[in-house]
Amino acid sequence: MMNHKIYAVIGVTLFIQACATHTQPKVNLQDYLQQFIGQSAQQIQQNLDLKSLGYQVLDQPSITEKQLTYTILRPMNIPTPMVSNVEVGGNAIPLQLGNHSANSYDVNFNCKIIFNLNNQIAESIQYQGKAC
Repeated sequence: MMNHKIYAVIGVTLFIQACATHTQPKVNLQDYLQQFIGQSAQQIQQNLDLKSLGYQVLDQPSITEKQLTYTILRPMNIPTPMVSNVEVGGNAIPLQLGNHSANSYDVNFNCKIIFNLNNQIAESIQYQGKAC
């Protein structure tokens, strides 16, 4: 009987830890990208692997004479709580009934990482978007 309790406690602990663990990348992106300043656009494309850092990247980077641009997607699930009114003593009180997946919507915020190029060499980095 004691073994069952121990296994139950371990199982619940692991479940709680799994739920609490988030997939947010642990690397400071801006610090990481600084190493690419001074490198060619071709070297950056060969060596920069945002997916391995845990970021979701939109397709291939776009490149022009002056810029190399990567787009990172940050999906977010935004809950919309379901509210109902309950009669208490003749007064209607709003009551949140829960957060079901049917009561939410998904949004993809993005961050554009732009390497500013001079003769195909990265001179600076700028960031655009709400997810940066």
